[in-house]
Amino acid sequence: MRRLVAWLLLVVGLVSGLTGAALLTVLAPPATIDVVERSDDPGIAVVTSPGLVDLSGPDARISAQAADGADVFVAVARADDAEAWLAQARHTDVEAVTGELSDPRARTSTTGSGAATDPRTADVWLASTTGRGSATLTWPTGSDADYRDGGGIVLFTATDGVAAAPGTVRLSWHAEGRAASHPAGIPLVVSGGVLALLGALGVLLAPRRSRPDARRRA
Repeated sequence: MRRLVAWLLLVVGLVSGLTGAALLTVLAPPATIDVVERSDDPGIAVVTSPGLVDLSGPDARISAQAADGADVFVAVARADDAEAWLAQARHTDVEAVTGELSDPRARTSTTGSGAATDPRTADVWLASTTGRGSATLTWPTGSDADYRDGGGIVLFTATDGVAAAPGTVRLSWHAEGRAASHPAGIPLVVSGGVLALLGALGVLLAPRRSRPDARRRA
């Protein structure tokens, strides 16, 4: 009976360990968290909520693409400054990232009405760049706390403040911490290793059943 239990521990341990190893390697989450927001009516700008820039990793990247090849403006700003520039203009807020690690999605809402001034002429941006048809900007994470007096940091994209904002916006972070690995991976590897070791010792140390002498059976 003890030998059977030992074999069961060994098999369960090996299965658990291999499953955990797979979750940490071939089945591990992607190295980056990529969220793509597509909209036919985003308003004149797309803006992230304060704090979202610090979702994960050493930096956050915003990339935007306009379908009509128009000039694309992307920037980073204090939340209060971006809100003051937007005023009541119609825009899309990226409020949060939801869903599974393998399939993250943006939760958004669209508010306001009307247009705004050309963002390229404003002096409220901490960093900005403009590109023909598309543009990309990277900002270091961990900086949101430095701008709490301004409501935090937001990522921002628009065109000229009157025409529609880019219809495709991608937000990217390098996965770190819990987002970088499956939470069950390490526990399965550790528990599987312990069970396999106990099972192997049990198999080696369990007494073998002796065979009765053939002549005695006869």
